[in-house]
Amino acid sequence: MNRLAKSWIGLILLMSTLVINGLGAFGFFNGLSQRELSDRYMTLITPAPSTFSIWSLIYILLISAAVMMIVKNKDPYYGEAIDGISYLFWLSSILNMLWIICFSYTWIGVSALVILAFAITLSLLILQLGKIQTGKQWLLPAAFGMYTGWLLIATVVNIASWLVSINWQGFGVPAEYWGIIILIVAVVVSAVITLITKNAILPVPVAWGYFGIYQSLMATEGFQGAYPSLSIAALAGIVLLVVMAGIQFYFNGYKLMPVVKAEEA
Repeated sequence: MNRLAKSWIGLILLMSTLVINGLGAFGFFNGLSQRELSDRYMTLITPAPSTFSIWSLIYILLISAAVMMIVKNKDPYYGEAIDGISYLFWLSSILNMLWIICFSYTWIGVSALVILAFAITLSLLILQLGKIQTGKQWLLPAAFGMYTGWLLIATVVNIASWLVSINWQGFGVPAEYWGIIILIVAVVVSAVITLITKNAILPVPVAWGYFGIYQSLMATEGFQGAYPSLSIAALAGIVLLVVMAGIQFYFNGYKLMPVVKAEEA
């Protein structure tokens, strides 16, 4: 299959993903919107609803990346990107759509497995991008770095929602302490994936998710500051994640991903 065909398939699957996400948001599947389901399986680490506006930025970046791969399919860099990430990109779109359907039908355990596979797929995609980076390329690292970072926090929240759905009692440990443990683990996982992929923007959407968690914990329509230790942990996580992004950006030579190949004329 040639590169142009691969890039068109990527865009078609991405647009299909947007349609399925839109249908899910309006409750087309099972009569329940994503907001209603999120409220039904509310956890202490569920971000405030406004936080999910980040999807608009992520999809703008992804659409731009997909269109650029079509337009510049004969460019050396974008051609290599098409060859290296197309199948993973297709799989990520399929998993995205599958997750919407599973979550909408309240198959929460299955949806947790799907979103975990989704996050792993995007992490592998970032690794592939890291093998072809040149000096001036930023769109693909930004688009897929944001996507992957947000999926990391979404995966953590989805797993927590599954635990709520099965009425897990946490072995008698208070929910606030479990929340702190989960936030710490998520920072560590983000650090490991950032170190492996060397994508400097990846921790930023995770930090945004932590800000949403803090907002929910402090909001009058949320938990009204009832969990001060967890709120402090969320704020500490934001700081660590932003610092992590800055350090990686510095070590990348002030680029989103380090240069590994000289630019071709």
